[in-house]
Amino acid sequence: MLKNFILVVVGMILLVKGADFLVKSASGIARRLRLSEMIIGLTIVSVGTSLPEVFITISSALGNHSDLIIGNAIGSCICNLLLVLGIASLVRPIRLNKRITKVHIPIGIASMILLLFLGNSTFGGANMISRTEGIILLGCTIIYMLYTIFEEKREITREERTKIEHINKMSTLTIIIYFLLGLLGLKFGSDIVVDNCVAIAEGLKVSEMVISMTIIAIGTALPEIVTSIIACLRDEGDIALGNVVGSNILNLCMLVGLGSVIRPLSYSVDFNINIILLIIVTIVISIIVKFDKDNMISRKKALLLILIYMLYIINLFL
Repeated sequence: MLKNFILVVVGMILLVKGADFLVKSASGIARRLRLSEMIIGLTIVSVGTSLPEVFITISSALGNHSDLIIGNAIGSCICNLLLVLGIASLVRPIRLNKRITKVHIPIGIASMILLLFLGNSTFGGANMISRTEGIILLGCTIIYMLYTIFEEKREITREERTKIEHINKMSTLTIIIYFLLGLLGLKFGSDIVVDNCVAIAEGLKVSEMVISMTIIAIGTALPEIVTSIIACLRDEGDIALGNVVGSNILNLCMLVGLGSVIRPLSYSVDFNINIILLIIVTIVISIIVKFDKDNMISRKKALLLILIYMLYIINLFL
Protein backbone atom coordinates (compact mmCIF):
# COMPACT_ATOMS: atom_id res chain seq x y z
CA MET A 1 0.00 0.00 0.00
CA LEU A 2 2.81 2.44 0.88
CA LYS A 3 4.43 1.65 -2.46
CA ASN A 4 1.18 2.58 -4.23
CA PHE A 5 1.00 5.95 -2.45
CA ILE A 6 4.64 6.70 -3.32
CA LEU A 7 4.02 5.82 -6.97
CA VAL A 8 0.92 8.06 -7.02
CA VAL A 9 3.11 10.95 -5.80
CA VAL A 10 5.69 10.15 -8.49
CA GLY A 11 2.93 10.03 -11.12
CA MET A 12 1.50 13.36 -9.92
CA ILE A 13 4.94 14.98 -10.18
CA LEU A 14 5.24 13.74 -13.76
CA LEU A 15 1.73 15.06 -14.50
CA VAL A 16 2.44 18.49 -13.00
CA LYS A 17 5.77 18.88 -14.80
CA GLY A 18 4.29 17.57 -18.03
CA ALA A 19 1.41 20.04 -17.83
CA ASP A 20 3.84 22.84 -16.94
CA PHE A 21 5.95 22.15 -20.04
CA LEU A 22 2.88 22.00 -22.27
CA VAL A 23 1.44 25.23 -20.82
CA LYS A 24 4.74 26.98 -21.54
CA SER A 25 4.72 25.60 -25.07
CA ALA A 26 1.09 26.63 -25.66
CA SER A 27 1.62 30.07 -24.10
CA GLY A 28 4.58 30.58 -26.43
CA ILE A 29 2.33 29.85 -29.40
CA ALA A 30 -0.39 32.12 -27.99
CA ARG A 31 2.05 35.01 -27.58
CA ARG A 32 3.10 34.60 -31.20
CA LEU A 33 -0.59 34.84 -32.16
CA ARG A 34 -0.92 38.03 -30.04
CA LEU A 35 -3.63 36.71 -27.74
CA SER A 36 -4.51 38.44 -24.44
CA GLU A 37 -4.15 37.17 -20.85
CA MET A 38 -7.89 36.48 -20.62
CA ILE A 39 -7.99 34.31 -23.74
CA ILE A 40 -4.78 32.53 -22.71
CA GLY A 41 -6.36 31.75 -19.33
CA LEU A 42 -9.68 30.58 -20.76
CA THR A 43 -8.24 28.47 -23.55
CA ILE A 44 -4.50 27.73 -23.70
CA VAL A 45 -3.81 27.57 -19.94
CA SER A 46 -7.12 25.89 -19.06
CA VAL A 47 -6.52 23.20 -21.70
CA GLY A 48 -2.91 22.80 -20.60
CA THR A 49 -3.72 22.45 -16.92
CA SER A 50 -6.53 20.02 -17.79
CA LEU A 51 -4.15 17.71 -19.64
CA PRO A 52 -3.43 15.53 -16.56
CA GLU A 53 -7.17 14.87 -16.37
CA VAL A 54 -7.26 14.19 -20.13
CA PHE A 55 -4.54 11.55 -19.97
CA ILE A 56 -6.08 9.99 -16.84
CA THR A 57 -9.42 9.91 -18.71
CA ILE A 58 -7.84 8.05 -21.64
CA SER A 59 -6.11 5.53 -19.34
CA SER A 60 -9.29 5.05 -17.29
CA ALA A 61 -11.47 4.58 -20.38
CA LEU A 62 -9.14 1.96 -21.80
CA GLY A 63 -9.21 0.20 -18.41
CA ASN A 64 -13.03 0.51 -18.15
CA HIS A 65 -13.01 2.67 -14.99
CA SER A 66 -16.05 4.90 -15.58
CA ASP A 67 -16.22 6.19 -11.99
CA LEU A 68 -12.65 7.42 -12.22
CA ILE A 69 -13.48 9.50 -15.31
CA ILE A 70 -16.73 11.12 -14.15
CA GLY A 71 -15.59 11.41 -10.54
CA ASN A 72 -12.35 13.08 -11.60
CA ALA A 73 -14.22 15.53 -13.84
CA ILE A 74 -16.71 16.57 -11.15
CA GLY A 75 -14.20 16.41 -8.30
CA SER A 76 -11.72 18.57 -10.22
CA CYS A 77 -14.41 21.20 -10.82
CA ILE A 78 -15.29 21.37 -7.12
CA CYS A 79 -11.59 21.47 -6.26
CA ASN A 80 -11.03 24.31 -8.76
CA LEU A 81 -13.89 26.42 -7.44
CA LEU A 82 -13.15 25.98 -3.74
CA LEU A 83 -9.51 25.02 -3.26
CA VAL A 84 -7.74 26.51 -6.31
CA LEU A 85 -9.74 29.75 -6.34
CA GLY A 86 -9.44 29.94 -2.54
CA ILE A 87 -5.65 29.53 -2.53
CA ALA A 88 -5.20 31.96 -5.44
CA SER A 89 -7.38 34.62 -3.76
CA LEU A 90 -5.51 34.08 -0.51
CA VAL A 91 -2.27 34.98 -2.31
CA ARG A 92 -3.87 38.07 -3.85
CA PRO A 93 -7.60 38.94 -3.90
CA ILE A 94 -9.06 38.36 -7.36
CA ARG A 95 -11.50 40.70 -9.09
CA LEU A 96 -14.15 38.97 -11.19
CA ASN A 97 -14.01 40.16 -14.78
CA LYS A 98 -17.42 41.13 -16.22
CA ARG A 99 -16.86 38.87 -19.23
CA ILE A 100 -16.40 35.96 -16.82
CA THR A 101 -19.53 36.64 -14.73
CA LYS A 102 -21.85 37.49 -17.61
CA VAL A 103 -20.79 34.84 -20.14
CA HIS A 104 -18.41 32.13 -18.98
CA ILE A 105 -19.85 31.30 -15.55
CA PRO A 106 -23.37 30.84 -17.05
CA ILE A 107 -21.81 28.59 -19.73
CA GLY A 108 -20.16 26.62 -16.92
CA ILE A 109 -23.49 26.17 -15.14
CA ALA A 110 -25.10 25.10 -18.42
CA SER A 111 -22.41 22.42 -18.88
CA MET A 112 -23.13 21.10 -15.36
CA ILE A 113 -26.86 20.89 -16.12
CA LEU A 114 -26.12 19.19 -19.45
CA LEU A 115 -24.01 16.48 -17.77
CA LEU A 116 -26.71 15.99 -15.12
CA PHE A 117 -29.31 15.56 -17.87
CA LEU A 118 -27.24 13.18 -20.01
CA GLY A 119 -26.29 11.04 -17.01
CA ASN A 120 -29.91 10.58 -15.97
CA SER A 121 -31.62 10.44 -19.37
CA THR A 122 -32.46 7.28 -21.29
CA PHE A 123 -31.16 8.81 -24.52
CA GLY A 124 -27.97 6.74 -24.44
CA GLY A 125 -29.33 4.02 -22.20
CA ALA A 126 -30.36 4.20 -18.54
CA ASN A 127 -27.56 5.63 -16.40
CA MET A 128 -25.14 5.53 -19.30
CA ILE A 129 -23.28 8.20 -21.23
CA SER A 130 -23.10 6.80 -24.75
CA ARG A 131 -20.70 7.57 -27.58
CA THR A 132 -23.37 9.76 -29.18
CA GLU A 133 -23.69 11.78 -25.98
CA GLY A 134 -19.90 11.92 -25.80
CA ILE A 135 -19.81 13.43 -29.30
CA ILE A 136 -22.38 16.01 -28.14
CA LEU A 137 -20.14 16.95 -25.20
CA LEU A 138 -17.04 17.17 -27.40
CA GLY A 139 -19.05 19.30 -29.85
CA CYS A 140 -19.93 21.66 -26.98
CA THR A 141 -16.23 21.87 -26.14
CA ILE A 142 -15.31 22.88 -29.67
CA ILE A 143 -18.14 25.45 -29.86
CA TYR A 144 -17.05 26.95 -26.52
CA MET A 145 -13.42 27.27 -27.64
CA LEU A 146 -14.41 28.85 -30.96
CA TYR A 147 -16.80 31.26 -29.26
CA THR A 148 -14.13 32.27 -26.74
CA ILE A 149 -11.66 33.04 -29.53
CA PHE A 150 -14.34 35.02 -31.42
CA GLU A 151 -15.21 36.93 -28.25
CA GLU A 152 -11.52 37.73 -27.73
CA LYS A 153 -11.14 39.20 -31.20
CA ARG A 154 -14.19 41.38 -30.59
CA GLU A 155 -13.49 42.54 -27.03
CA ILE A 156 -9.71 43.07 -26.88
CA THR A 157 -8.73 46.74 -26.79
CA ARG A 158 -6.02 48.45 -28.82
CA GLU A 159 -4.02 49.11 -25.62
CA GLU A 160 -4.10 45.40 -24.69
CA ARG A 161 -2.98 44.41 -28.19
CA THR A 162 -0.10 46.90 -28.08
CA LYS A 163 0.98 45.48 -24.70
CA ILE A 164 0.91 41.92 -26.08
CA GLU A 165 3.03 42.89 -29.10
CA HIS A 166 5.88 44.00 -26.81
CA ILE A 167 6.08 40.72 -24.84
CA ASN A 168 9.21 38.67 -25.49
CA LYS A 169 8.36 35.62 -27.59
CA MET A 170 9.69 32.07 -27.20
CA SER A 171 11.80 30.46 -29.92
CA THR A 172 10.27 27.72 -32.10
CA LEU A 173 12.81 25.12 -30.91
CA THR A 174 12.02 25.86 -27.26
CA ILE A 175 8.28 25.50 -27.93
CA ILE A 176 8.82 22.09 -29.60
CA ILE A 177 11.07 20.81 -26.76
CA TYR A 178 8.56 21.88 -24.09
CA PHE A 179 5.75 20.25 -26.07
CA LEU A 180 7.51 16.88 -26.37
CA LEU A 181 8.65 16.83 -22.72
CA GLY A 182 5.11 17.70 -21.66
CA LEU A 183 3.56 14.85 -23.62
CA LEU A 184 6.02 12.31 -22.17
CA GLY A 185 5.42 13.46 -18.59
CA LEU A 186 1.65 13.35 -18.99
CA LYS A 187 1.61 9.94 -20.67
CA PHE A 188 3.71 8.10 -18.10
CA GLY A 189 2.33 10.06 -15.15
CA SER A 190 -1.29 9.30 -15.99
CA ASP A 191 -0.65 5.56 -16.34
CA ILE A 192 1.13 5.42 -12.98
CA VAL A 193 -1.58 7.42 -11.19
CA VAL A 194 -4.54 5.42 -12.54
CA ASP A 195 -3.02 1.99 -11.89
CA ASN A 196 -1.98 2.80 -8.33
CA CYS A 197 -5.15 4.70 -7.38
CA VAL A 198 -7.20 1.65 -8.38
CA ALA A 199 -4.93 -0.47 -6.16
CA ILE A 200 -5.35 1.98 -3.25
CA ALA A 201 -9.14 1.96 -3.63
CA GLU A 202 -9.14 -1.83 -3.48
CA GLY A 203 -6.77 -1.86 -0.51
CA LEU A 204 -8.76 0.70 1.51
CA LYS A 205 -12.06 -0.83 0.41
CA VAL A 206 -13.46 2.52 -0.74
CA SER A 207 -15.08 3.21 -4.09
CA GLU A 208 -13.20 4.43 -7.14
CA MET A 209 -15.61 7.39 -7.13
CA VAL A 210 -14.32 8.60 -3.73
CA ILE A 211 -10.69 8.12 -4.79
CA SER A 212 -11.28 9.99 -8.05
CA MET A 213 -13.04 12.91 -6.34
CA THR A 214 -10.37 13.29 -3.66
CA ILE A 215 -6.85 11.97 -4.32
CA ILE A 216 -6.98 12.18 -8.12
CA ALA A 217 -8.97 15.44 -8.20
CA ILE A 218 -6.55 17.22 -5.86
CA GLY A 219 -3.51 15.72 -7.56
CA THR A 220 -4.60 16.72 -11.05
CA ALA A 221 -5.57 20.19 -9.73
CA LEU A 222 -1.93 20.87 -8.83
CA PRO A 223 -1.22 22.48 -12.24
CA GLU A 224 -4.22 24.80 -11.74
CA ILE A 225 -3.05 25.63 -8.20
CA VAL A 226 0.53 26.38 -9.27
CA THR A 227 -0.57 28.32 -12.37
CA SER A 228 -3.10 30.40 -10.41
CA ILE A 229 -0.63 31.22 -7.61
CA ILE A 230 2.03 32.32 -10.10
CA ALA A 231 -0.54 34.37 -12.02
CA CYS A 232 -1.69 36.14 -8.83
CA LEU A 233 1.89 36.82 -7.70
CA ARG A 234 2.45 38.47 -11.09
CA ASP A 235 -0.79 40.42 -10.65
CA GLU A 236 -2.38 38.54 -13.56
CA GLY A 237 -5.64 37.64 -11.85
CA ASP A 238 -7.43 37.30 -15.21
CA ILE A 239 -5.26 34.29 -16.07
CA ALA A 240 -6.00 32.65 -12.70
CA LEU A 241 -9.74 33.25 -12.97
CA GLY A 242 -9.91 32.28 -16.63
CA ASN A 243 -7.94 29.14 -15.83
CA VAL A 244 -10.43 28.01 -13.17
CA VAL A 245 -13.60 28.80 -15.15
CA GLY A 246 -12.23 27.46 -18.44
CA SER A 247 -10.89 24.28 -16.81
CA ASN A 248 -14.27 23.53 -15.25
CA ILE A 249 -16.09 23.77 -18.57
CA LEU A 250 -13.46 21.58 -20.23
CA ASN A 251 -13.53 19.06 -17.36
CA LEU A 252 -17.25 18.47 -17.71
CA CYS A 253 -17.52 18.53 -21.52
CA MET A 254 -14.14 17.46 -22.84
CA LEU A 255 -13.19 14.82 -20.24
CA VAL A 256 -16.54 13.04 -20.02
CA GLY A 257 -17.04 13.44 -23.77
CA LEU A 258 -13.62 11.98 -24.56
CA GLY A 259 -14.02 9.10 -22.12
CA SER A 260 -17.47 8.11 -23.41
CA VAL A 261 -16.34 8.24 -27.05
CA ILE A 262 -13.53 5.81 -26.24
CA ARG A 263 -15.88 3.59 -24.22
CA PRO A 264 -19.50 4.29 -23.12
CA LEU A 265 -19.51 5.26 -19.44
CA SER A 266 -21.76 3.92 -16.70
CA TYR A 267 -23.17 6.82 -14.66
CA SER A 268 -23.78 6.35 -10.93
CA VAL A 269 -26.71 8.30 -9.47
CA ASP A 270 -24.39 9.16 -6.56
CA PHE A 271 -22.83 11.75 -8.89
CA ASN A 272 -26.11 13.71 -8.97
CA ILE A 273 -25.70 15.26 -5.53
CA ASN A 274 -22.13 16.31 -6.35
CA ILE A 275 -23.18 18.01 -9.60
CA ILE A 276 -26.02 19.79 -7.79
CA LEU A 277 -23.52 20.89 -5.12
CA LEU A 278 -21.23 22.17 -7.87
CA ILE A 279 -24.06 24.21 -9.40
CA ILE A 280 -25.00 25.68 -6.01
CA VAL A 281 -21.40 26.60 -5.15
CA THR A 282 -20.92 28.29 -8.54
CA ILE A 283 -24.11 30.33 -8.15
CA VAL A 284 -23.35 31.28 -4.52
CA ILE A 285 -19.82 32.46 -5.36
CA SER A 286 -21.19 34.55 -8.25
CA ILE A 287 -23.86 36.13 -6.04
CA ILE A 288 -21.49 36.86 -3.15
CA VAL A 289 -18.95 38.53 -5.42
CA LYS A 290 -21.64 40.41 -7.34
CA PHE A 291 -22.84 42.11 -4.14
CA ASP A 292 -19.28 43.09 -3.26
CA LYS A 293 -18.74 46.70 -4.35
CA ASP A 294 -15.34 45.84 -5.82
CA ASN A 295 -16.39 42.46 -7.32
CA MET A 296 -13.54 40.89 -5.36
CA ILE A 297 -12.88 37.49 -3.82
CA SER A 298 -11.24 38.76 -0.65
CA ARG A 299 -8.89 36.81 1.62
CA LYS A 300 -11.73 36.22 4.10
CA LYS A 301 -13.88 34.72 1.34
CA ALA A 302 -10.88 32.70 0.18
CA LEU A 303 -10.47 31.15 3.64
CA LEU A 304 -14.19 30.31 3.65
CA LEU A 305 -13.87 28.56 0.27
CA ILE A 306 -10.93 26.46 1.51
CA LEU A 307 -12.79 25.55 4.73
CA ILE A 308 -15.87 24.44 2.78
CA TYR A 309 -13.67 22.25 0.58
CA MET A 310 -12.03 20.60 3.60
CA LEU A 311 -15.47 19.81 5.05
CA TYR A 312 -16.56 18.43 1.67
CA ILE A 313 -13.58 16.04 1.51
CA ILE A 314 -14.14 14.84 5.09
CA ASN A 315 -17.80 14.19 4.30
CA LEU A 316 -16.88 12.10 1.24
CA PHE A 317 -14.77 9.71 3.31
CA LEU A 318 -17.33 9.56 6.12
